[in-house]
Amino acid sequence: MTDSQQLTPVSYHLRQFNKYAHLDMPASKNGNLTIIGENAVGKTTLANCFFPMLIDGAIATPSFNAAKGTDKISQSATTRNSARDTRTFESMLLGWGPGAMKVRTGYTYMRLAASKRQVILGIGAHRATGDTRKPTWWFVVISDDPSRQLNLQTTDSTGACLDKAAFLKANGDLGADLHLFESALDYRDFVASRIYGFSNGETLGKLANVYRLLASPILTSGNAKFSPIKAALQNAQEGIDDQVIQAVANSQREVNRNLGLLDRLKHGQDRLQKLQNTIFWGNLNHLNELILSRYSDTHAAYEQAQIDAAQAQQKVTKYADQIKLLQENIQNNQAHLDQLRDAQIQQKSIRQQRALYQTQIDTETKRLQTYQYYQDQLTTLTAKQQELQDQQNDLAVQQDQLQRHQLSPLQAQISTQRPT
Repeated sequence: MTDSQQLTPVSYHLRQFNKYAHLDMPASKNGNLTIIGENAVGKTTLANCFFPMLIDGAIATPSFNAAKGTDKISQSATTRNSARDTRTFESMLLGWGPGAMKVRTGYTYMRLAASKRQVILGIGAHRATGDTRKPTWWFVVISDDPSRQLNLQTTDSTGACLDKAAFLKANGDLGADLHLFESALDYRDFVASRIYGFSNGETLGKLANVYRLLASPILTSGNAKFSPIKAALQNAQEGIDDQVIQAVANSQREVNRNLGLLDRLKHGQDRLQKLQNTIFWGNLNHLNELILSRYSDTHAAYEQAQIDAAQAQQKVTKYADQIKLLQENIQNNQAHLDQLRDAQIQQKSIRQQRALYQTQIDTETKRLQTYQYYQDQLTTLTAKQQELQDQQNDLAVQQDQLQRHQLSPLQAQISTQRPT
């Protein structure tokens, strides 16, 4: 089944191919891919790893070398190797120069997507220097589910690329969506009908040859002729059958007649609409003179009454809101007043308690003053007592001294003078 819906490139991938062991390049939203770099860094070589090789599957040398001219462009739909070309598919896979490999298995593929399907186009190959066997396999994955995750396996856990048998086994879960081909012609015929919507593979081959020349630098040198490319593009497209052209012309003439009829009908409808408007406004003016003027006045008064009623209702609502707010304020103020009354009662009780405490303080102050007075008296009397005690002690000392120094000698003297 052919699905000609336009596909847009999503990404480009290389596995052990050319100078790249692992390369993934996402395309822009519209499918474009821009490669920027200095001269001779490998921009064209990288592009040739995908285009036009993956378009028609051709791995002959013209896919990797600049075209020599445009004279033989339309002679064949297929490409053939040329001994004059320096780059080959084998050198693209193995690389060239000091870093070229002797044995290698690699893959190149790209992903494309549309609103109703997604596609993977790719080539796998094994090349060994000096080996006449050159295994190459072309593969296509087509899925009608654009949201499905297509996990294409091309390498093992160590990063080494799979051979053909291992590739088929590793991607067995793709089932019938995976198509494998042994030759470029089989691949070209399949993608021409199933991917691009061409009737046969030769048409795709011719277009691919033209695209090879369009991408070749010979067109920028000014020596190559462009007319053969234009003729090849014309020849690559299949001609339109005369019967199809005649049928389209008849259909277009019928469309033109129908458009003319529709235009006349529209003109008549416009005239009828104008007449209808004229009759309507005339009848309306007559009715306005008879009935509508009084109805208009009544309706205007009714609308004014409705406006006044609405305004009055707004005022009532406003006053009701104000009354509600005032009631809430009254309740709040009443609660505050109750709090103030309670506070006043508490203050009165505090004043009474303060007077009572003041009376007690005055009484105790008087008692303290009396106690202080007696304490002062006691201190004075204690001082006088101590003074008297000191005087008594002094008198006792004086008495003792008088007794020892005066009275005792006198008594002894008297005793000696008493007669016997």
